[in-house]
Amino acid sequence: MKRNLALKIKQEKGITLLALVITIIILLILAGITIGAITGDNGIIKNAGQAKEETEIANEKEIIEKATVQAMGNNKYGNIEESELQSELDKETGEGKTEATDIGEEFEVVFIDSNRYYTVDKDGNVGEAQDIIEDKNPGDITTGKDGEALDGSEEHPYEIWCIEDLVAFSNMVNGEGIRLENGNPVEITTSNNFSGKYVVLKTSLNFKSKLSYQDSERTDFGDINGNENDGNTLINEMTTGMGFKPIGINNGFAGTFDGQNEETKGGYRVTNIYINYENDTELNGYGFGRPIGLFAKGSSQSTIIKNLEISGEIKGAGHTGGIIGQDAKLIENCINHANITGYNMVGGIVGYTAKITNCTNTGDIDITGRRWGYAGAGGIIGNGNSVENCVNEGDISGNVALGGIIGYNGSTSCKINNCGNYGNITLNEGKSIETSVGGILGVNGQKVEIKNTYNQGIIIGRGIISGTGGIVGASKGASNESELVLSIYNSFNTGNVTYENNIAGGIVGNQGRICAKNYIYIENCWSLGKGSDFGGMIGTINNNSNTETKTEINHCYYASEKAIGQIDKENDENIVNHAVQKTEKEIYTQQFVDLLNSYTGDEEAYPTDWKTWKLGKGGYPVFE
Repeated sequence: MKRNLALKIKQEKGITLLALVITIIILLILAGITIGAITGDNGIIKNAGQAKEETEIANEKEIIEKATVQAMGNNKYGNIEESELQSELDKETGEGKTEATDIGEEFEVVFIDSNRYYTVDKDGNVGEAQDIIEDKNPGDITTGKDGEALDGSEEHPYEIWCIEDLVAFSNMVNGEGIRLENGNPVEITTSNNFSGKYVVLKTSLNFKSKLSYQDSERTDFGDINGNENDGNTLINEMTTGMGFKPIGINNGFAGTFDGQNEETKGGYRVTNIYINYENDTELNGYGFGRPIGLFAKGSSQSTIIKNLEISGEIKGAGHTGGIIGQDAKLIENCINHANITGYNMVGGIVGYTAKITNCTNTGDIDITGRRWGYAGAGGIIGNGNSVENCVNEGDISGNVALGGIIGYNGSTSCKINNCGNYGNITLNEGKSIETSVGGILGVNGQKVEIKNTYNQGIIIGRGIISGTGGIVGASKGASNESELVLSIYNSFNTGNVTYENNIAGGIVGNQGRICAKNYIYIENCWSLGKGSDFGGMIGTINNNSNTETKTEINHCYYASEKAIGQIDKENDENIVNHAVQKTEKEIYTQQFVDLLNSYTGDEEAYPTDWKTWKLGKGGYPVFE
C-alpha cells in the first residue's frame, strides 16, 4: 500500500514537473512573441514612434499651410513674401521655432526643434517633409557623411552630400582649387578625370539654399565666380558672377555620374544652378569659348551621366548643354529645366556629340552665335548622332540650324527614334542660306533615319534660309562631294509651320543642293499644315544637274492644297509622290488611324519597330 502510494506520488511529481517545463516553454514562447511585438521592425515601440513622427509632420504641414494662406491673403497681389510668411509662421509657432527662406523658385521652411524642412512653391503648395542632413566630412567625396571610406568603385562610389562636395569634385576634375580633408583645405595640383570611377548624388542640392551647404558662409574655397573682392562666401560664389565652375572645363570628366533622380533611388535634383561663362575669354583654338554645362567636357569613349535632374541658368561662349557641353559616351534618364544660352552648338541636354536616351528638356534655348556652317541648337542636342525616347518642351531661338530634338546632323549614323517636340522654334533672322528650322531636326548634312517622331510646336522661319519644316527644316550638303540620305518613317506634324519669305513644308522644308547626292524617303507620315504657299509633305525640291536627287513619298497624307510646294525642275523622273490629300475632318477619324496601321513594308507586314496608332485626346492619331 505504502509502495503504491509512493509510486503514485512520484508519478504525480513527474507530471507536475513536466507541466512546469511546458508552462515555462509556453511562457518563453509568449514572451518571445511579446518582445518581438514590442521591439521588432513592426513592433509597438517602432509603430508608436512612426505614429508620433507622422503626427508631428502632419501638424507642421498644417502650420505651414495656414501661414501660407494668410501670407498670400495679406498681399494685394496674392503673392508670398519671405517676411510675411515668417511673420505668420511666428504667430502659429512662436518666434524662433521656424525659419523661412526665399530660395528662388520656392521657399524653404525649417522647423528647428524637429530638424525637418519643407518647400513651398510660389502657388502655396507644400512639399513633403525632408530631414536636414549633416555631412561630417564636407568637401571630401572620398569619405561618406558618417566617415566611411569610399574608393570610387561601383560598390563604393564617391558621394556628393552637399555643395562643398560638388565644388571639391569640380576642382578635382579641373585640377585647381582645393578639396577638404578632415576639415582642412588641401591644394589640388593635378587633375583627375575619374576614368573608371563612379560618383553618386546622395541628396537634393539647391544652390540658393543654405541647407544645401554645411557652411554657406565659408570662404576657404576662395574666388570661384571671378570676383576676388566680394568676400568669397561659398553661397555668394555659387550664385553671382560666373557662378559654379563647370566640372571638366579644363581637362574633362571620363567616369560615371549617377544623379539618382529616380523615385526608387531618391528622386534627387540639383536646382538653381548658376553658370555664366558667356564672356569666357579662354578660347579653345577655334574662335569661341570652352564647352559649358554642369559638366563641361567628357569623353566620347567612357563618360556616362545618368538619372540627373537640374534647373537654373547656364550660359556659355562655346558648345553649351544643360547636362554637358561636349562629348559623352551616354547620357540617359536626365531632365533639364535650366534655360540655356550658348554659341555654335547648343542643346538642352548636350551641346555636341553624345548618345542620348530617355531624356527631357523643358528649359528655353537660345544660340547667340556661330563659328562653323554646321552650328545648331536643339532641344536635346545641338549636333549629335543618336537620340532615342526624348522629348523637348522648351522654346528654341537663334540664327542657325534649329531643331526640336537636334539642331544639325553631321553624322553618317544619325538616328532619331521615338522623340517628340512641343516647344516653339523661331529663327530670328536667318541671314544665311546655311540656316533652317525643323520640329525634330534643323538640318541634315549627312545621313539620318527619323522614326516614330512628332512635332506639335509652332515652327517659324525668317529671312534667306534653306527651309522650314514640321519634322526637318532642310536636307542639304556641306560640300559638293557630300552624299545625303534622309529617311522619315511613321511620323507626324500638327504644329503650325510658317516661312515668312518662302515655302514651308509639313514634313520637310527643303531638299537642297551643295552636295553630290541627296535622297529623301518619307513613309507613313502625315501633316495638318495648310496654306497656298505650302507643301503638305515638302516645301521645295531643288534638283539640278550638279546634284543627283531622289524623292520618294509613300503612304503619306496631308491637309494642304498640294503635297510639294515647289519643284525646280518639273516632271522630274526621280520624284515618286504617292501622298494623298485628306481633309482635317478625315484625319480626325478612326478610319484614318486604321489606314496608318495598315501600312505594310517589304516583309508585307507592319514593321515591328514602328509604333502603332490610336485616336488621341486631341481627336487625331497619336502613337500607342
